Formats: sequence, structure tokens, C-alpha cells
Amino acid sequence: MAIYHLSVSNVSRASGSKATATLSYISGRRVHDERRGETYDYGRKERVLRVGTLLPEGAPAEYADPAVLFNAVELHETGRTARPAKKIVVALPREFTPRQRVQALEEYIRENLNADGYAATYAIHDDGRGNNPHAHILVANRQIDPATGGWARLKQRMEYVLDERGERVPLIDPETGRQKTDKRGRRQWKRTSVSLNPLDRKAKLKALRESWANTCNARLDETARIDHRSLEDQGSDLEPTIHEGYAARAIERAGGVSERCQTNREIRRSNSLLTAVRAELGRIFDRLGELFAAKIGRLRRRQARPEPAEPNWRYFEGDARRQLEADKADHTAAIRGKLMDARADVGNREEWWRSHGTEEHKAAKQIIDVARAASREARDANIFKRGRLLRNAEQVAGEQSERLRGAVPWLEDADIPADWDQANRFRMRTTKAIYDHDMQPRTRLVAELERRLEQAERAESERPSPEQVKALALRMAEQRAQAENPTQDTKRPAPSGDEPLDLSEPEDWGEASPFESRQAPRTKADLLNEIRQRTDRLTGQREAEQRQIDPWSAQPPQRRGHGR
Repeated sequence: MAIYHLSVSNVSRASGSKATATLSYISGRRVHDERRGETYDYGRKERVLRVGTLLPEGAPAEYADPAVLFNAVELHETGRTARPAKKIVVALPREFTPRQRVQALEEYIRENLNADGYAATYAIHDDGRGNNPHAHILVANRQIDPATGGWARLKQRMEYVLDERGERVPLIDPETGRQKTDKRGRRQWKRTSVSLNPLDRKAKLKALRESWANTCNARLDETARIDHRSLEDQGSDLEPTIHEGYAARAIERAGGVSERCQTNREIRRSNSLLTAVRAELGRIFDRLGELFAAKIGRLRRRQARPEPAEPNWRYFEGDARRQLEADKADHTAAIRGKLMDARADVGNREEWWRSHGTEEHKAAKQIIDVARAASREARDANIFKRGRLLRNAEQVAGEQSERLRGAVPWLEDADIPADWDQANRFRMRTTKAIYDHDMQPRTRLVAELERRLEQAERAESERPSPEQVKALALRMAEQRAQAENPTQDTKRPAPSGDEPLDLSEPEDWGEASPFESRQAPRTKADLLNEIRQRTDRLTGQREAEQRQIDPWSAQPPQRRGHGR
């Protein structure tokens, strides 16, 4: 999961830091400091994946070499407490590809540093095993003047020093212990020099943090977005983790347990538990709200209209169960009959192929035979004529290939070979392809009917559910009541949306429900008579199925003449 990290620090001479030494560390290269005459080489090159330098408008071309750039910065800054550079460290999302890492870094540097006149060098690191991807950005702490190509002059101003209450701090005379005054008797206050460098402003640092989050989120999926704000600013009461550092991770890799890493593991565990509890509570409250709203809706509809009395469906329960079983059997028998017809159609088509073929097949054979005749003539020719006849065979094969594409446009391989043996094999492949193309709709129908028959037989072996039996029994009872009293309005009220689903019509039957066409109730005698008729019809279908001739066992017609 992507995490957010961005830190900014100064390369300050007061603390012993040097821009050239920092450059050697982040780039893994040997860098010579021209101001001090020292050479730095921190090694660890295996951690450095890529190094690049981006310059603002008007910068000298030689500054593309980072050693030249930061030596120039060091030579220009002469103060003992000068800060020649700043270092920005950002965490690179694991979801980024190597190309996306470079694109995000360079876009971020151009928009936030180069646009303000700053030159910068970046270096992409990991831990040597592909983990902890991050980048160091070393920024020259002085802008480049686009007009001259030289370093711009840093502007400063004097400001009063303020105390905790925001009031000016007086300038105290150490001898008298009183506030100093000037010659005119005006009191003196403490003042300090403030740099007007944009990189030293708090607003600029906040903009840098927010811009890095926006740059990454533009390339991340919505589920992996990062946020530059702290948990407190986000309004979250989750506990933030602490910075682990390289030393703590080295202890963990060596098999030890780092106190800082262990603390972070406990924090993540408690945060994960808190998040899971909140999510579960949210789901519970959402479900309670849905149930409460549904209950209120049912109560309101019940108050608006009285519920009709349910017909006595128990009297028709047995009839409904037998009717459902009979309908399933009829549905299975209908599919079985369609399957028999489809198989017979496949057999008849195969018999037709053995004796006649198709128009496409005949046309393809005639076209291929013309090319075969030319290739056979070239094969049987003597050595003096063979070259000319081979060229003729290739020309004829190309012409016939064009005709074959016109005759059989769906054929994928329509290039007739000019060689005799290859042309014969091509003729056999083409015949097989045309046969498969012609038989495919019929064989696909057989496979689909076999699948539907298997589903129907599985459904027939299962007993009707109580819901199905009750639904059909209710319908029978309503039809009986309507037939006995046709003047009475037995229409059921409009559905409210809260009724249970009618499961009496299984979805996998694939056909209209057998109950839709019923208009009059049936007695037990009618049902028994219909069951007897269906039994006789199924018995006749099974006998016809047994008498059906298997088309694959039929012998092909005997042809007279040679085998070809």
C-alpha cells in the first residue's frame, strides 16, 4: 500500500554539512570539492537506481553535471553559516513502475523547483532488494537569474523578534539591566535578519508537501491514494506511526527486534483493529436502518388497506405437487425430443457430406485442383523445363489463391502452395475446415441441448420446494374460487414490493412457465387423466428413441471405381 513521506532539511555549514558531500552520498559517485580540496566517495552504489539533474530556464549548460552545479554553489556561498543547498526526501509508492517513478519525480521538480528558478539533482534509491523505494532531491538554495545565467542575489529584511504572546522583545543593556535607547531616547527592540528565499517560507514548504501528494495521486488508483495531511488535520483519531530509520530496519533484517519497528507494529495492529470495529459497526447500523425502514413501510401499507384473506390452499397441495412434477417431466421430455432431432440432423448432414458435399467445397476443390495440376506438371517435367514450369506453378497458385478467397471468404488460410505434396495436404486441410464450418451450428446446438437436458434431469430429480407447492396451490385455489363465483372480484391487490419471490417457475428451464396458460381449475380426475396421457406419450417417445438409428454406426455408401 502506498504511504506518504516528504521531509525537507538544510545542507548547512554550521552543522558540518556540504553540498558536494551530500551529492556523493545520494548519487553513489566520487565527487571532488573544489572549495575545500577534498574528495568524497560514500559507495553503496547498489542502492542507487537512477540519477538525474533538471535545470531552470537560462541555467548554464555545464550545470547539467551535478558535480559542477554544486561546486559552483559552494564556491559562491562564502559565509561560515551558509546553507548552500536543501535536501528533500520523498517516499515512492510501491505501485509505481520504474518509468512512473521517474515521470512523477521530474514533473514534481519542474513544476515546484525549476519553475521558481532552482536547479536540482535527484537520485532514486531502494534497499538493494527492491524494497523501500524513495528519492533524494538535492536543491541549490539560490535561484538562477534567467537573464544572466548567474546566481541571483538573495534578498533579506530585518524583522522584530516576538515573544510567546506576539509582542516585541526589548533589547536589554547588560550593564544597567534596562532597555536600551538610541540618541533620541527611543527604546530599542531585538531585530533579526530574515531571508526572503521562497524555500525558507512555511507556505512554500506546505505547497511542496501538497504538490507531491497530488503528483502521486494522479498516477495511483483510487484505492491507493495518499494524503499529505497529518492524521490530526484529517480529523482521524488513529495513532500515527513513528519514523523507523535505516538502523532499525537493519536490526530487523539481521534477525533482531528493533524497538521502533515493534512500536510501529503495535500501532498498526491497534489501528487495524479500530478500523475493523468501526467498519463492522457501520455495517450493523446500516442493516438496522434498512430493517427499520422496511418494517415502517409494511406497517404503513397495512394501515392503509386491510390484507385480503388467504385462500384455503391446503386442499390443492397434493395436486400442486403432482402438477409440478409432471411439468418438470414434460419439460425434460421436450428437450430430449429436440436433442434427438438435432442429433438426427447431424447424422443426415454427415451422410450428405459423404455423398454430395457443399457448393463451397466443390468450388474450393476445383480451384485447388487447377493449382495442383500446374504443380504436378512442374514436378513431372524434365530438368530443362522444370524451372519454367515451377515459376508457372507459383503464378497459377497465386491466381487460384485469390479465387479461393473470393469463393470461401471466411477461410483463414487461403494461400495455395506451389509444391505438389504441400498442395495435396492443403486440399485436405481445406476440406476439413469447410466441413467443420458447415457442421459447427449443428454440433453447437447438440451440445447446448445436452447441457439443458442435464439441467432439466437434475431439476426433475429434486422434489418441489414448499414455496413452489404453496404458490401453485394458491393459484389453483384462486382459480377455483373465481370459477365458482365469477361475479366476485378476486383480483389480488397490487404488489407492494415486499412480497416473497414466486419460486414456482425455475429460471433455468429456459421456456415459458407451464402455468401461464391456465384459465380454469382442474379436478383430480382431470389431473389423473392428463398424467396418464403424458405417461403414454413418454413411453412412445422412449420406444422411438430406441428405434432411432445411430448415424455414426451407419455404413457409408459404396462407390464404384478406384479408391480416390
